Amino acid sequence: MSEMKPTIEDMQAYVNIEAPPHVLQAEKELVRRFLEAVQDRNPLWTDETSPAAKGGRTLVPPQLFCAIMTIARCSPETGKIPVPVASIPLPRRNVLEGEETWEFFAPLRVGDTITSRTKLSDVKLRQGKLGEMFILSYTAESVNQRGELVARSTNTIVNY
Repeated sequence: MSEMKPTIEDMQAYVNIEAPPHVLQAEKELVRRFLEAVQDRNPLWTDETSPAAKGGRTLVPPQLFCAIMTIARCSPETGKIPVPVASIPLPRRNVLEGEETWEFFAPLRVGDTITSRTKLSDVKLRQGKLGEMFILSYTAESVNQRGELVARSTNTIVNY
């Protein structure tokens, strides 16, 4: 018996479906260990007396923020393929990272609590050498504990 494959219409029905919020505490020790690992000694991230520090709270490097906020949980169905919104099925077996972009709006500081919400924002169907490919775009918005928009990211994956 052949397995039914989702159509573009099936997948478009998932647009604007949101994953459960991802909450992160920007802890001092996490920042310290990251800076040690990448050997970054920039005083913006380390000097609590710097003019950039507010109330002794230093800035968090944007590259650390990107790394920890893009970690997707594994799909509960397969336990293997990380997907940004686990409740949305992947229509095909293989996944290829297409593109990731970031916009920053407010600084992230040590001690901030960030809440990120990710949703499927667009679905396209393309023909490729290996057959039909779904182009799935996910958008995530991250706010701090004051509700200020800190960052927005777009992640595009190719599913074939």
